Amino acid sequence: MEEYYLATRERILITVRTYPVISLQYIETVCTGGITDGGEWRRLYPVPLRYLDEERQYKTFDVVDVEVKPGKDTRPESRVPVVATLRIISSLKSWTQRRNWVERTTFASLDEMVSAGKSLAPVQVREVLEFIAEPTAPQWNQAQLEKIKQGNLFDDRQPLEKIPFDFRFRWIDGSGKEYNSHVMAWEFGETWRSYSRRYADPIAVMRDKWLNDLCSPKRDVSFFMGNQNRFRDQFSICGIFGPPKQKESDATLW
Repeated sequence: MEEYYLATRERILITVRTYPVISLQYIETVCTGGITDGGEWRRLYPVPLRYLDEERQYKTFDVVDVEVKPGKDTRPESRVPVVATLRIISSLKSWTQRRNWVERTTFASLDEMVSAGKSLAPVQVREVLEFIAEPTAPQWNQAQLEKIKQGNLFDDRQPLEKIPFDFRFRWIDGSGKEYNSHVMAWEFGETWRSYSRRYADPIAVMRDKWLNDLCSPKRDVSFFMGNQNRFRDQFSICGIFGPPKQKESDATLW
């Protein structure tokens, strides 16, 4: 007998969006992370973000109101969103507002985060040492291509560009421990798509942008670290939080 859960309504600041992936079960999904107004982290999955109505297509630092319920994923932050109930309430424009939500949940190190039983949370970054772009398959595999081609009675398939690189950061957390972490953030895929059309060497421009600006010493950087359901000991960078060190700036990252 299938277990039934009542949905609860929560207000969540969106801080994490991963680049869309082809899903053999859900067509296409984006893993979304955020913080409730009570300071609890949430992983919202599955979300077919590009297929939602335009007024529901949230961006990073939007505050949304949505009904959520537990699913099969037993990680403590994971919830299944009832996407038909999702509403965008506001968007936080200032770094002070964003800090008020994010920094109270930040861990000094990844080990401290894991010891606290968290599978999604921000971790302090002492230094980013290297930006790595590893070439990967330029096209989707056959099973993914077949899924893309499948018709649907209600929705047309939207083209999804394959990013031909795996991006990684070599970095040191607040405790001094070094990591080499895969980056899954939406912004990396979208930046590559934009820069590949504007620059002869888009990877070099991306490297300069992140190392010398968005993750530079002039910012208080944290990485939103999250693990995989099947491989819970493997953590990736799902998003980046990098407010300027000065008191206030209304500039946005993207």
